[in-house]
Amino acid sequence: MADPYISFINVEKAFGAHRVIHGLDLGIGKGEFVSLLGPSGSGKTTLLMMLAGFESVTSGEIHVGGARVDQTPPHQRNMGVVFQNYALFPHRTVAENLGFPLRMRGVARAEIRARVARALEMVELSAMAERRPHQLSGGQQQRVALARALVYEPSVILMDEPLGALDKQLREKMQLDIRALHARLGLTIILVTHDQSEALTMSDRIAVFNAGRIAQIGSPAEIYDRPATQFVAEFIGETNMLTGRLGPGAELALASGLRLRAGQPPDAPTGQDVTLCIRPERISLWPKGGAPDQPNLIPATVKDAIYQGDHLRVHLDAPVGPLIVRVDRKAGAPVIGAEVLAGFAPDDCWVLAK
Repeated sequence: MADPYISFINVEKAFGAHRVIHGLDLGIGKGEFVSLLGPSGSGKTTLLMMLAGFESVTSGEIHVGGARVDQTPPHQRNMGVVFQNYALFPHRTVAENLGFPLRMRGVARAEIRARVARALEMVELSAMAERRPHQLSGGQQQRVALARALVYEPSVILMDEPLGALDKQLREKMQLDIRALHARLGLTIILVTHDQSEALTMSDRIAVFNAGRIAQIGSPAEIYDRPATQFVAEFIGETNMLTGRLGPGAELALASGLRLRAGQPPDAPTGQDVTLCIRPERISLWPKGGAPDQPNLIPATVKDAIYQGDHLRVHLDAPVGPLIVRVDRKAGAPVIGAEVLAGFAPDDCWVLAK
């Protein structure tokens, strides 16, 4: 990024002899929504806490708005933080919960009232100002926590698994609400999550973490459609992976004797073992002998078909190994034991060098 608003420059973090962040460089633009996505222990929360000032940097630098901040106390960084645990005072009203940290900073009463009113309006909770936390739903409590982060009028909002305590339906609604708030206010938001769907739904860009390093960063479409590594391909969504030897013209020779072709040749020399990746929804099924003429056809036997509401998850046994296919439920469930052909276009798969 040419002119990032937030910069991590060769940042490392170690707890004793255990290093959890390895020489990390990352730039985030002003007004951008970036998700730090990865499994537990991958370093994403540690990075967020260093940006907030709750953890120190072992080495490297952090800059925000052109100023170095890694030596600046947390309360001087002008950042709002939202945690999974809402940490609301149960005996205070919503308005008092929002106003308390401002009062501790010596903000005048009139200014506190104005800021609290603005923050509650942003999260559409103006009518709840005099209620106490136990009188609110989980989603409303999460909105209060978000409003408390907004009440400082910060330059950056940091979120650490903020929706993890909500049920699925409410979590999905809050994802859209936060996305809309980001678009309306133009805030710079950094979200830590282990939920792939959440990151894909909310983000401008996703940084996928693996063992203290960024395995890949890009738009949701780039991360999902063209993962750069096998780790990213397996962590984001579901992927069928077939190993073969690379030949000319992006053709793969598999141990089973089948030959498959990818749309783009990988950055690997001919003769090297590579992995062909194909998403389940990119594979089509036809009865044996009924498939159109196309390059990538795999004979298979239907092992199972699982109803999952809007689609069927079909498990196949094939000479290349087990395959998973996602098909429209309107097509009907294939017969268990039926012989079929699984096929996909060269442009719908990609190849990773080992």
